[in-house]
Amino acid sequence: MRFKALVSVLTLVMAASVLVAGPAGAEQAAKKRTGPQVLGTDDAGDWGCNQDCTLAPLAAVLGQDLVGASIGMADPKTLNFIIAVDSLPPTGGIPEFSRYTWEFAVDGEALQLSGAFTEYLRGICNPTYNPTICPPPRDPGMSPFFIRKGGCTVGGPCEEVALVHATFDAATATITIPVPMKAVGARTGSKITPGASLFGGAIYAAPAAFVTQATLPADTMMISKTYVVPKG
Repeated sequence: MRFKALVSVLTLVMAASVLVAGPAGAEQAAKKRTGPQVLGTDDAGDWGCNQDCTLAPLAAVLGQDLVGASIGMADPKTLNFIIAVDSLPPTGGIPEFSRYTWEFAVDGEALQLSGAFTEYLRGICNPTYNPTICPPPRDPGMSPFFIRKGGCTVGGPCEEVALVHATFDAATATITIPVPMKAVGARTGSKITPGASLFGGAIYAAPAAFVTQATLPADTMMISKTYVVPKG
């Protein structure tokens, strides 16, 4: 009898533990499934090494030393593209001077994110557009990122499909770019892979010359993984 009673008590305790821990465990598992997925990393301290590695300390002021990239779901209709840098001033670097470009593809269609803390110069006209489809002058607002499709080389063809506004977070040294799934043709099960355009499917951070050039001191981070849009 004592043995049976002990078994019954242990059974009740285990059941209670499952009821208490079960939801928390399920929540943690859900977070693991739906949290941002790291797609690429890059060493800190290598900004400018494409020209001269002694320039690297300038990256702290510019906010251009790339260290990581990830994608996650902001909500059921929006993807967050997240760029991590080694250091990010509260001003997002030097406004109008630091530009970030992320090349990717959604189910094989080439797309590009390009933006900065401010981009008023390119709000006038972006030289990578085909002149016949260059948007009229406009105020792009703060922290604009242009979502574009096509080859996006100098002179186009490159078509803007949306303009979104990123969050520059100095505390976490991240730039979070919300991308509407509809704007890039993504849906559940869509595969987001490295694209191929000016920078060979990489993320590129460089001084914001009117036309971004490979001869500028910069940092490049290759994307090595595929993100699959989850359900929900």
